[in-house]
Amino acid sequence: MSPNVTTEQGILAGTLEDGLAVFRGVPFAAPPFGPRRFSPPVAPKPWDGIRPAVEAGDAPPQPISDDPIDRHYFGPGRQGEDCLNLEIWSPDLGAVNLPVMVWIHGGGFMTGAGSAPGYSGRTFARDGVVHVGINYRLGVEGFTYLGDGTDNLGLLDQVAALEWVARNIAAFGGDPHNVTIYGQSGGAVAVMSLLAMPAANGLYAKAIAQSGSPMASVDTDDAAEVTRRLAAKLGIAPTRAAFASVPTKRTVAETMPLAIDFASKPWRYGAQSLNISPFRAVHGTPSLPAAPLVAAASPAHDQPAIPLLTGTTRNEATFFLRGLGTLEKINPLAARLLEHYMDVDRPVRRAYRTGPRHIVSRVGLVEAAWTDWGLRLPTIRLAETRSAPSYLYEFWWASPNYPAGLGALHTVEMPFVRDDLAGVTALGAPGLKLVGADPPAELATEMHSRWVRFATTGDPGWPAYDRERRATMVFDTPSRVVEDPASPERQAWEGRR
Repeated sequence: MSPNVTTEQGILAGTLEDGLAVFRGVPFAAPPFGPRRFSPPVAPKPWDGIRPAVEAGDAPPQPISDDPIDRHYFGPGRQGEDCLNLEIWSPDLGAVNLPVMVWIHGGGFMTGAGSAPGYSGRTFARDGVVHVGINYRLGVEGFTYLGDGTDNLGLLDQVAALEWVARNIAAFGGDPHNVTIYGQSGGAVAVMSLLAMPAANGLYAKAIAQSGSPMASVDTDDAAEVTRRLAAKLGIAPTRAAFASVPTKRTVAETMPLAIDFASKPWRYGAQSLNISPFRAVHGTPSLPAAPLVAAASPAHDQPAIPLLTGTTRNEATFFLRGLGTLEKINPLAARLLEHYMDVDRPVRRAYRTGPRHIVSRVGLVEAAWTDWGLRLPTIRLAETRSAPSYLYEFWWASPNYPAGLGALHTVEMPFVRDDLAGVTALGAPGLKLVGADPPAELATEMHSRWVRFATTGDPGWPAYDRERRATMVFDTPSRVVEDPASPERQAWEGRR
């Protein structure tokens, strides 16, 4: 017999998988197309009778990658207009006040779906958490800045999903007052943005940001420049009405060409090119009045006192360097990015050479500096700035299938956080490339349990970060707390990043 749950819109019929109740394709907002295209989300219509919730709902329109790892973590499955839906895994529909985790997927605000295979909530539900994976509008549909008072539509979709969770999650056994938002890469940027969004206040109690940056949002001038260039590609005026006249198929087709243009032409877009995606949260707007770092330091922006667990992998930029050339010989463009746009001068280079990592190769220097400039240092700055507890980590375990010193790359921690190494190795060669043939199961068990503990209690089990001790959990074999890892490099960047 299928499990049934009554929500504010009507009754849902889910399915049982390994004793866990699963509900897929649950609408939290109406389809954001037709007359609602390029507009804020609105509530979905109620339904009569019992609505089946056994298949993944539509993912937002987006480009599709053929890479098996991309499809595992960002694969949208079926795409369509009725895309503002979510997926729920519950360990016990009869329970009361179980912790809730709401997953915000990554993909550079261009690709992904909360229902992608690698984002299954199975292991979290197995361990007593009600897990929710959400969709939100992507690319042109969700993150085009139009300058007319309605902006950050993809983030507003996330807020709408959290509002739905607040009103309905108790029916699935969850505690609406113990919700943890968490995300990786673009999803982590979204989490950091939600920390600064007044509309999201009170909708969650804790936050986890994996491999994100609080410096990834842009001001209205930079956002307007991207909009103008996109409009020129489409042959339209940079207005809401003009964008709404372009078929979705065409806006999706322009997503990746614009991203490639953006990432490969820093002389046109400036240092922001190093953040890869042209689709960003826009601060200085009604929905995001201040950039996340500014909001963290200013009570005037209603920064909530939310415990934060956040960190990076040791070699984030390996992931990005693969797109600029090989890892054996650095692409000249990457070298120019390092020298001219990240302000890497002799003192910074010396810190990398003489610091604990002793980085002497050009590939290693570019990777380390890009990782620090783009992700690690901004994450540290956020932890330094916030008044609420922040728990910092770095993921050092390295895939054996990458060159030495480059294997703890962006996304490698994902199967460890979810305690789902088997799901990645089952992909065959691509999965084995990411984690090797024998990844350490004990590390996955430990990391996953820390995430569950934080979602339950707000404390992952290591000291909060402060400027005196700078305690950082290093996930490796073995894991341990390290005080101020890569200190010379961090100090060399002071005043620059």
